[in-house]
Amino acid sequence: MTDSAFTPKILVVDDEVKMCFTLTKLFELCHYPVAVAHNGLEALDKIDSFQPNCILLDIRMPKMNGIDVLKKVRQEHPEIVVIMTTAVVSEESREECLKAGAAEYLIKPIDFKSLLETIKNRVHPTVKN
Repeated sequence: MTDSAFTPKILVVDDEVKMCFTLTKLFELCHYPVAVAHNGLEALDKIDSFQPNCILLDIRMPKMNGIDVLKKVRQEHPEIVVIMTTAVVSEESREECLKAGAAEYLIKPIDFKSLLETIKNRVHPTVKN
């Protein structure tokens, strides 16, 4: 499979229903497989069943916050590209996310063109044995 034929498989994790709906529609228009989780615990379950290669992960969520999810994903699935999203601008939070292994840190409202470009540049096929 070549990079040009590669299709990202995206898990959107956000407790805001409207954000999940909007991102799902965007990715469907791009013909990307997409799944949604509304909290961190649900996200961990979806990772195992959906097997994404990219996760859009909100930081502030109920049950398990995005930073804790990020750390767990880095331990168990280091090949998955994680893009953190937040409505709260915080340099401390940004540094913590990047140090924990986030590929990108995006502030809401998200610029969809930039998001798609980030996914295109960051998500690549992985070879599994």
